[in-house]
Amino acid sequence: MDMSPYRELFVSEARNHLSAFSELIVHLENTPDDRAAIDELFRHAHSLKGMSATMGYEQIEGIAHLMEDQLGRVRSGDSPLSPAMADLLLEAGDVLARLVSRIDVGSVFFEETTGLVGRLTTFDPSAEAQTDIHTDPQTEVAVTTLEAGASPQHQFRQNDSFKSIRIKTETLDNLVNITGDLITNRYRLAESVRLAEADECLEPLNQLGALLRKLRDEVFKVRMLPFAFIADRFPRMVRDLARKQGKDIQFLLEGKNIELDRGILEEIAEPIVHLLRNAVDHGLESADERLMAGKPPGGTITLTVNRDKDHVEIIITDDGRGMDPPRLKQKALEKGIITSEQAELMTQQESYQLICTPGFSTSTNVTEISGRGVGMDAVRDAVQSLTGVLTIHSQVGQGSRFILRLPITVSIIHALIVRCGPLEIAFPLNVIKRTLELKRSEIIDDSARSTIFLDDSAIVLHNLRQALDLPTESEPEDSLQSIIICDVGGTLLAFSVDSISGQQEIFVRPLRSPLARLRGMSGATISGDGRILFIADAAALV
Repeated sequence: MDMSPYRELFVSEARNHLSAFSELIVHLENTPDDRAAIDELFRHAHSLKGMSATMGYEQIEGIAHLMEDQLGRVRSGDSPLSPAMADLLLEAGDVLARLVSRIDVGSVFFEETTGLVGRLTTFDPSAEAQTDIHTDPQTEVAVTTLEAGASPQHQFRQNDSFKSIRIKTETLDNLVNITGDLITNRYRLAESVRLAEADECLEPLNQLGALLRKLRDEVFKVRMLPFAFIADRFPRMVRDLARKQGKDIQFLLEGKNIELDRGILEEIAEPIVHLLRNAVDHGLESADERLMAGKPPGGTITLTVNRDKDHVEIIITDDGRGMDPPRLKQKALEKGIITSEQAELMTQQESYQLICTPGFSTSTNVTEISGRGVGMDAVRDAVQSLTGVLTIHSQVGQGSRFILRLPITVSIIHALIVRCGPLEIAFPLNVIKRTLELKRSEIIDDSARSTIFLDDSAIVLHNLRQALDLPTESEPEDSLQSIIICDVGGTLLAFSVDSISGQQEIFVRPLRSPLARLRGMSGATISGDGRILFIADAAALV
């Protein structure tokens, strides 16, 4: 019988079982007496074994069977889930994940697993338990994973029903594109109605707009996925890094059921991984350092997700050594990244943002985890490419907090349209702090730069015409200057523009070559009268 039509379903189900398997093992290391979790862990191994046998994947079936044997001893109470057994089962789960990935791409070359099979076969929990009795409690390392505010009892996954179906991501992307095109054409239709003064079309046009908004919302719901889609692997990752470094770390995860657009989750997963790895390696001190500083030997890393209207805040906090702004500026001076004049004028937030400069690192040791001066610039770039904002807070000896403020979706956004010479530029509304008009006499000009004052704070004013290499025009002193204030990573940027046209919902289209080389532009859209509007990246413009 040809089983290839069922391969895709097997891969999907196997990955679900393996993901739950890793999550449950990490959970049980903290709560070893959770009987319900032990039973569910055993069922995942048993189900994977049965599926593999049905499909004829003997290598996967054999490993899953040995894992089931070991878990059977834990289930019957003959042996505890020791750290060594947890390590071995997690390693087996990683091997199975690689084998499943090979099946997914149609590969017939399976990896060598003789050593793993031998260790699973000969592992003696009772001998390991005897060894654990003599373990020095001062050197024992553990990582606990809790979900804040949750019951200690493991929460089971709900079984799928016929009320839900699987849809290819390509189909979802096409739905978003079609919806975006419909919204664009609705604005074009509205412009035609206005020019033709066809008032009788206004009512059906307004109804069409309402229906399109409903369609947009429903399409976005389909694309939304819980943050757990990428977060379920984080507890295991932090656990493994902590064990490797000999650190005792408690990992807290809050708000993993909050939903974001699938495209944003895909882009933000790796930046979050880098921030967590940095927190383990740089942020948290060793147990000895913490005791000398009057802290408990074990540190805490918290990953929190909060929903705020049409935005999400992802916050990564640690109670480690924190960052010292003067030291950051000194390192930047030594590397020639800033001048002494710039260092004197820097705000605290700007000092923290120095760690996002390519090649910047305060670490004296280069490890396999971090310390090479790469990574934080990629984090910042990824956040800004999603029209988000990265903010950093820290206190020496108390720890650090990284806040990633992101839109729920980046395909269809609200934007402020401004005119600059012959161009109209769209600024994502989520980066706009405020707009204002000032007399030119209220703008302070010197040889180096222009400055305005907002709530007693000085803000550097950038001329959008100059930023876009457009010719500038002289204006009378008593004329009013339109200005927009943008918040980029906690830093306020001001741009002078010719005029502000208003707000509009736009469908973002990516720029392709050669337009992708345009400085300061992150995408484009089509206006109601068919013209191309470029979408500005405020940070890149300056």
